[in-house]
Amino acid sequence: MAPQQAELILTLLGMATLLPLASAFIMIILTRRVMFKAAGWFATAVMAGSFVCALVSLVTWLGVPEADRRGLSLLKSIPWIPIPSTEAGHLYLGILVDNLTIAMMAMVTLISLLVHLYSIGYMNGDKRYNRFFAYLSLFTFSMLGIVISNSIMQMFVFWELVGLTSYLLIGFWFEKRGPQLACKKAFVMNRIGDAGFLIGFGILFYQLGGKLLLPAAGGASGMVEGQVVTMFDAIKTLIEQDGHSITNPPLWLTAAGIGLFFGAIGKSAQFPLHTWLPDAMEGPTPVSSIVHSATMVAAGVYLTGRIYPILTPAAHVFVAVIGLITLVIAACMALVMTDIKRVLAYSTLSQLGYMILGLGAGAYAFALFHLVTHAFFKCCLFQCSGSVINAAHHEQDMRQYGGLGKKLPVTMACYLVCTLAIAGASIPWTEFGISGFYSKDGIIAGTVSYGHALHDTFGAAANLFWLAPTVVAYITVFYMARSFALTFLGKPRNQKLFDHAHEAPWTMCVPQIVLAAMAILTAPFLMGFWQSLIVASEPQVAWIQGADHLAHGHAMHTTHVYLLNGLAWIIMLAAGIILYIPGMKFSSKIAAIPGINLLYTWAYNKFYFDALYDTFVVGLGKLISMIAAVFDKYIVDGIVNLVGLLGKAAAFLIGAFDIHLIDGSVNAAAAAAHSSGGLLRATHAGRVRGYVLIFFASAVLVVLAVVTTVMVFGA
Repeated sequence: MAPQQAELILTLLGMATLLPLASAFIMIILTRRVMFKAAGWFATAVMAGSFVCALVSLVTWLGVPEADRRGLSLLKSIPWIPIPSTEAGHLYLGILVDNLTIAMMAMVTLISLLVHLYSIGYMNGDKRYNRFFAYLSLFTFSMLGIVISNSIMQMFVFWELVGLTSYLLIGFWFEKRGPQLACKKAFVMNRIGDAGFLIGFGILFYQLGGKLLLPAAGGASGMVEGQVVTMFDAIKTLIEQDGHSITNPPLWLTAAGIGLFFGAIGKSAQFPLHTWLPDAMEGPTPVSSIVHSATMVAAGVYLTGRIYPILTPAAHVFVAVIGLITLVIAACMALVMTDIKRVLAYSTLSQLGYMILGLGAGAYAFALFHLVTHAFFKCCLFQCSGSVINAAHHEQDMRQYGGLGKKLPVTMACYLVCTLAIAGASIPWTEFGISGFYSKDGIIAGTVSYGHALHDTFGAAANLFWLAPTVVAYITVFYMARSFALTFLGKPRNQKLFDHAHEAPWTMCVPQIVLAAMAILTAPFLMGFWQSLIVASEPQVAWIQGADHLAHGHAMHTTHVYLLNGLAWIIMLAAGIILYIPGMKFSSKIAAIPGINLLYTWAYNKFYFDALYDTFVVGLGKLISMIAAVFDKYIVDGIVNLVGLLGKAAAFLIGAFDIHLIDGSVNAAAAAAHSSGGLLRATHAGRVRGYVLIFFASAVLVVLAVVTTVMVFGA
């Protein structure tokens, strides 16, 4: 790559990141009178500029021959905060660009642009219209900052900023009780995950010292051959010096990787910190659209992809198990929900579980590819749900819908396309399909290899790594067909709602159409590009995972994929539609069957995770705080009050001593002096005979004293 091209890409991506920040700053500073109605269009125009910068960078990057960009990274950094006691000397602030950065920047800016445009129609009339777009732009800036970060420390700064802005957006309608609780729940859950992030970072910093703060090999700025950042080089050198190898990594490296991954568990709402994401539906639908696609939940998967080279085999098993549990329980919950946004929320959880499972199973490229493809069709699905909710006057219960396809044809068509995308639809027994076919099924193919590789260690249980995601793939098709049928097909189940329903304005329809088109076209056009991502990642992955493990992500088991995508998705799609066109009539009878009823109740109540947390976490916290309050009141306050009483008693005794003894002595001396003075004053009456008598008496006393002294001492 020519230096001019490298400099252009770095400059454009820097501009793409800073433009949303400038937009947010301007809208926050300017008053409502200056910019209120124009806020949406202004923010959208700025976001369009950001997308153009990212798009030009992508085109420039792809213009470089594939052989030249394999293993190529671009770096630009400047010293930020002096840290004299470390090897780095400074905390660096900069940009790191590689295949993954380029793809994520284009995806995030495009989806954010479409969400901005969609919000113009959806948020029209809101009393804090301009502030919403300021928060949305700041949210986008935070995610872009994570994507281009050149060190874990810089990433953590933007990581926390994403948490803050998500809190502001989820709780945007803070007058309502639901958003109040939802934003606090999201914030607290993410802080728990971030604690793990900091622990992992602390372990790495303890082992690597200042090398962890270096932005890239040698701290240089410019083109770096190999995607390997200094942290990975330093870890490799350190474990080899300690006598470890790729098959026997040190325990601290496993602990550090799992600690960092806990940050991803919080942000990407993985088990057991998954309960905040469905509650985040209390925020405006555009927030749900961007949170569930390109920003917050994507940040956790992106972090896992970035730290992938330091995840040891044991850490990989941990990551895979977390993803496996999440995708299964979330799919079961999506199967029984009746709120259209909550169905999509649990669908997001399940798809994120696929991505995390893929990263744990070694299907690195397909997991990150699914992150991109999922962003488009899930963003579109949420926008379609927003159009439905808007048409239904904010009714979100699908049992009140039915037949809305006649009133919302554009929304129905886009929803159907994205339903097929998430289903991994393809032409039976061929290699042609839409996005989910290439990405999700690539993950499943990787889990087959991973399950076989772990068979000697875990026995038959290793088959769950591929069997569970395969079954969940069928469930995914079914619950998406269910939501489609309940919403758009059949007869209206609420005639008043149906009569007042209408298609969304063009500002809401155009983003849906673009996203639906991207859901169809993304995968076929990006497959070749994504293959280069696999190759570019090999140098930094192979040294810790081993060539055999890395090969799991390369394998595309054609027979398995054909089996999965033959007629299975068509059968499940048809079953879901046929069963739910009449509404909940047939499904309610099935749910009443003994045994199934129990499973239905568990899933509908979200497997009682919230109840468990309320009882054992919140309840335990309340119990501890009650015990602490009692201890504080009766022990701490008792000791303080006792000390106060003792002080009061001592003060009383000291006061009595002072009044009756000290002051008494002083007052007695004064009284004696006063009395003697009175007596002496009586002798001075002004009479001469009195003075003569006193003189004579005094003389007699003196003579007596002299005589007595002489007699005593003379003897």
